[in-house]
Amino acid sequence: MSLESVKAIGVIGVGMLGTGIIERLIELDTKVNVYGRDKAKLTYLQDKGAKIFGDARTVAEQSDLIITCVTNFESLKEILFHNDGVMQCSNNRLIIADCTTVNSDQSLYCSNLVRERNGFTFLSTPVMGGPNDARKGDLISLVSGNEDSFKEIRHVLEKISKHVFYVGQSNGVSNSIKLALNLNIAIITLALSEGLILAKHSGIDPHLYLQILNLTKLKTGISEKKGQMMIRNDYSPSFFLKNMLKDIDLMMDASQNLRLFLPMTSLSQQLFRAANNNEDRKNKDYSVIYQFMEELNSK
Repeated sequence: MSLESVKAIGVIGVGMLGTGIIERLIELDTKVNVYGRDKAKLTYLQDKGAKIFGDARTVAEQSDLIITCVTNFESLKEILFHNDGVMQCSNNRLIIADCTTVNSDQSLYCSNLVRERNGFTFLSTPVMGGPNDARKGDLISLVSGNEDSFKEIRHVLEKISKHVFYVGQSNGVSNSIKLALNLNIAIITLALSEGLILAKHSGIDPHLYLQILNLTKLKTGISEKKGQMMIRNDYSPSFFLKNMLKDIDLMMDASQNLRLFLPMTSLSQQLFRAANNNEDRKNKDYSVIYQFMEELNSK
């Protein structure tokens, strides 16, 4: 399967990442079928060239491949298994590539239920990267599940990704990798926040501190992309604080199931949860944790 051979790609979920994927596919002159709940986003995407449908089942009927990119496990189960969900369609050649951040058990649960429907395939396909990466085709796709189905859709994934990793037949393995990677995002952002706070309260210009940091081997994509925004108190979201907390909760659930001790992740969970208690922060970028840490140090 390639973009040239598919008749349509369905995308379910019009959050920031889903919208970025849709925009990328439209830019590549692909027929894109879309279902989502945000009416303003749907109008915008329709104007861009997407075909909008009223339920997930109809999108699945009209598409060769479905990319699901929703908020959480509950949302995923709803669009797959509830009334007018994907599983009620009659398209028995359908492949579902799920980009939702869920844990390995949740992804395996969905894949097992999907497998009971003859002809349907569910691939665990979390991605690394934000909406701008999706628009540029710079995502990193992590795929586990049926290898033959992966081979069928690989060329499609390569159109939205700069790297595609197939990590095995077992659904959920790729989700564990995704959570382990997102763990780094949380902890690195806290380290950057504390470094900025220590510098600032020592009388050092935070801009100078950041400039020096980004000239050393200590620099990260987060310090380069988020650092100046944090200093300016610009928390325009590429990934919501509330969603980062949701992912950290999944990390901690996984660590408990595996009987692991992850003290830094545990502390991160406490800090992000406390920051998320402020309603004004929930829908800001996760880097707003810096603002929260500043407030702790001003009391």
